[in-house]
Amino acid sequence: MRRLLVLVGVLVASVAAALWFDQQNGFVLLRLGDLTIQASLFVALLALLVGWAAVTFILWLVRGVSRTPAGLKQRWDRRRLVRSREQLVDALIELAEGRYEDARRHLSGTAETSELPLFSHLLSAVAAQREGDWQGRDEALALADHAEPRARVAVGLLQAQLQAEVRQWEQAIATLAWLRDHAPRNHRVLTLYAQALEAVGDDEGLTGLLPDLRREQALPEERIIRIEAHAFEQALMDLGPEANARELEAVWKQLPRNRQADGLLRARYLRALIAADCHAHAMQLLKRWLKARWDAVLVDVLGEIVSDPPHRAYELAQQWLNERPEDADLLYATARQAMRCELWGQARSYLEAAAARSDRPEVDQALAELYEQLGERDQARLAYRNALDNQNR
Repeated sequence: MRRLLVLVGVLVASVAAALWFDQQNGFVLLRLGDLTIQASLFVALLALLVGWAAVTFILWLVRGVSRTPAGLKQRWDRRRLVRSREQLVDALIELAEGRYEDARRHLSGTAETSELPLFSHLLSAVAAQREGDWQGRDEALALADHAEPRARVAVGLLQAQLQAEVRQWEQAIATLAWLRDHAPRNHRVLTLYAQALEAVGDDEGLTGLLPDLRREQALPEERIIRIEAHAFEQALMDLGPEANARELEAVWKQLPRNRQADGLLRARYLRALIAADCHAHAMQLLKRWLKARWDAVLVDVLGEIVSDPPHRAYELAQQWLNERPEDADLLYATARQAMRCELWGQARSYLEAAAARSDRPEVDQALAELYEQLGERDQARLAYRNALDNQNR
């Protein structure tokens, strides 16, 4: 409706203007050298308007012609982008269906024309991995890194993940070492790094990684504790039987203070001291730790200590037994110290009391051996049978 009103208005104005110009007697005289042109005012204005329209049209035509190549290029680029998206979708479908060669072919065609070349290169790396083409995988990852430097950590993580997937642990460790320098707080980097170090048995590297794993909570605490315990065990084993108390203590102090309160780690440290013939130092630590907190794991170590003279450890065990007469672990440890002092009758009483309160096969085994030593073969056979039954439970 609005257009109709505008059209009518223009028409009425044109008619009015024509009538007005028709009533005017004025004219326009234009002289160019010897050439003289005379026209009425209406004709002159009409000629000016037509000339202006002609010039405008010619300029529009020239501009349109000059823009034609750019327009054609834009249309061509749009078509290439559409085709690239279609090929990328095809590649994703083929990758999901396990047609890795077809996926790689489509992805190679989209990498140069795609709006997201990084995406194409990463998918190509995955397809190459599935085909077992490690060199093609690494080349695709290098292209991805070049296409988008901001994604360098993400590309490195994918590379480490793919390397770990096919157990290329040494290459994965090299990649992850670089990533740790550039993204030291990245949980995925720390998790993969721990996995790779565990796979190659690098306990020293794992020990150095433990503070970061714990601070960033990159692994469950239970797994960190297992790694820590294994690394501690390995460090003690690496020292060997020739280790002295100072070397063992240096390894012990590498543990975090809160982990030094763990009963299993304390027992392992005490047994390492015993193996290194540092019984007095082991006895001193054991007394201090059991006084602070009673721990059945440490009580077992009490039976393994060889004191000088032997009755010193036996008397200490008896003192604790007066406070805990029903403790089966303490009864067993006291019996072992009694046997070391050659107090066979007392050792028998303690072992029988321990066996009555515990189903540990080693208690029945020790009791059977003592019965044999005392010449009580029937009792020994029965104790051996009990030890076997408890072991099979």
